[in-house]
Amino acid sequence: MALYRVGLIGCGRIGSEFEDLRGEHPCSIAGAFNALPNCQLVAGCNRGEERLRKFGRRWGVTSLYRDHAEMLRNEQLDLVAVATPPGAHRDQVVAAAEAGAKGIFCEKPMALSLAECDDMLAACRQNGAKLLVNCTRRWIGQYEAVKRAAGVGRWGELLHLVGFCQGCKPLPEWEAEFEGPLLHDAVHLFDLMRFYAGDVEWVLGTASRRRRPEFRVEDTSLSILQFASGIDGVVVVDELTEHFRFELELHFERGLVSVGVGLEAKRSVRADTEETWWYRLTDDEVPAPSWEGTGILNAAKDLVRAIESDTECRCTGEDGRAALEIIMALYESERRGHEKVRLPFADTRRLVDVLRADGVY
Repeated sequence: MALYRVGLIGCGRIGSEFEDLRGEHPCSIAGAFNALPNCQLVAGCNRGEERLRKFGRRWGVTSLYRDHAEMLRNEQLDLVAVATPPGAHRDQVVAAAEAGAKGIFCEKPMALSLAECDDMLAACRQNGAKLLVNCTRRWIGQYEAVKRAAGVGRWGELLHLVGFCQGCKPLPEWEAEFEGPLLHDAVHLFDLMRFYAGDVEWVLGTASRRRRPEFRVEDTSLSILQFASGIDGVVVVDELTEHFRFELELHFERGLVSVGVGLEAKRSVRADTEETWWYRLTDDEVPAPSWEGTGILNAAKDLVRAIESDTECRCTGEDGRAALEIIMALYESERRGHEKVRLPFADTRRLVDVLRADGVY
């Protein structure tokens, strides 16, 4: 059995710290790779010294770096996990691919622009690296069970998707230079909608700063999506509510299936929130999960499987780019005065910067 040397860039929440905050394990990138018998967590990199040392103590890792380029030069890593803010992803993923990594586990959102995504994809193709983007729900067995049941017509034709992503920031005081609720949270929702309905043909929507002047990005977005499959979607995203809700309703001919987390009180740190699924259908039961294990553990396994079988991951770099493209098109719709924007979308700039330059934010 091959043993893969794993290095982590970014030792914060999803990288490592969730492991000591949540009840279900593993729930961090470090925890997931540490749990795999064919993977060895050998190195970590973080800008801040305190988190770096905490990571080293937690996982017994002594090769600790403040510079990812130095770590990549020294450690001969097979797998590199990138868990930094998205503005850093492009350079770190490209560097990992060029350093010879066989697989790269990249946290969502993939980047802040489509140009950055294209650079990442090109570097991975040119260097033979598998790229996985961590839209975690693709690896949760219940979501797959719904997809399989829908695929054999259990509830008839899928007609509409209705999504909610509200109050989802990790902390009440959360703010960021570039990541509003669309990029930080709803990227999961848009990926999930593509998982069930396929590629998007056009979007129309808003990305406005309605009530939170301390945000340098949007706090509200309402959107309509038309899929090439004929399915349509409506999405409500905001950071205004006191409640927390991440939910996708799948409207079929013969019923409605809801997946995600329904309305609940917002916590300062949602350490024990679990995904739930329920069915508003007569005389029907929730199907058993297609597989067990946490989403992040199954994602780590999937990256290794993709390397060994030379196949694609369940959420590829192309999938990560496609979810980001929907968000960039929504920003463009806002910029154009809420016009319909067709995909593929040609503008590869950071659209948040464009909206600022235009005086929208």
